[in-house]
Amino acid sequence: MKKIQTVFLDWSGTLANDLPFVLKASNFIFGLYGKPKLSIEEFKETFFLPLKEFYKSYLPEVSFMEMNEHYHAIFQLFQVKIPLLPYALEFLEFCQKKQYQVILLSTIHQGHFIKQAKRLGIEQYFDRIYTEIDDKRIAIKQIIEKEKIDPKSTIFFGDMVHDIEAAHAGGIFSAAVLTGYNSKKKLLSANPSFLFENLKEAMDRLESL
Repeated sequence: MKKIQTVFLDWSGTLANDLPFVLKASNFIFGLYGKPKLSIEEFKETFFLPLKEFYKSYLPEVSFMEMNEHYHAIFQLFQVKIPLLPYALEFLEFCQKKQYQVILLSTIHQGHFIKQAKRLGIEQYFDRIYTEIDDKRIAIKQIIEKEKIDPKSTIFFGDMVHDIEAAHAGGIFSAAVLTGYNSKKKLLSANPSFLFENLKEAMDRLESL
């Protein structure tokens, strides 16, 4: 493995501990349309990206645009409480110290990210920010080509199968973290290059490379 130069990072479940709040907002939407609420265990086992496909599987009769408007309206109320995950700030500081190029790649609504990042004081740790990404598997290939990134010295940290699939699509290393939206079993099924309990373990491994 070559020395790491570029680190792609997911936001939700990787850096930000927003799963409980996303679940609340999702259950609000399900209830609005007469669907049963999901437990956090059920949500982690069934949730997947792209978002449109996930919500279509639960609410095929509702347009994504209509449902999305309701979701973002209620999520605005919750997001002021969202904290960073343990070791997230330390990991960002570590990347800065190592002079890695850090690129955020997330499905999060741009406005929500800006508000959260500003409140948490972490905007300065990202060299590039890509939000509202429908399919990271497509976007990452475009970004790598556009920015002339060396895939062999690049790694993507994420908490979902979709993130690992995106890393595979981009021909880069993948690091699954067990702090977010998918279970260990689901993440292992995607064959990540690395699997970490948290970003502290990830720092230790990167330090040793």
